[in-house]
Amino acid sequence: MLGVDEHIVNLLTAFVHLRIFTLEFSEGCPIEDVHPFITTVSDRVPHLEYFSIPQLKHYYKRVGGELVVCDETECPLFK
Repeated sequence: MLGVDEHIVNLLTAFVHLRIFTLEFSEGCPIEDVHPFITTVSDRVPHLEYFSIPQLKHYYKRVGGELVVCDETECPLFK
């Protein structure tokens, strides 16, 4: 059975025109370990340019083909 993080990655993979995505939850974040999740998103969703989880203060932008940590001001949704 797939976990929540795998369902999210599969969903992002299907939306090939998606460039910016913010992940928010009404209650606590169900993703247990964010760093492996971000690595998976970076590898499997190459069209994604920006990704953020504001509840956990995680913001990423694609540089050189990989999602790297950035700050809130670098994400287009927060400008």
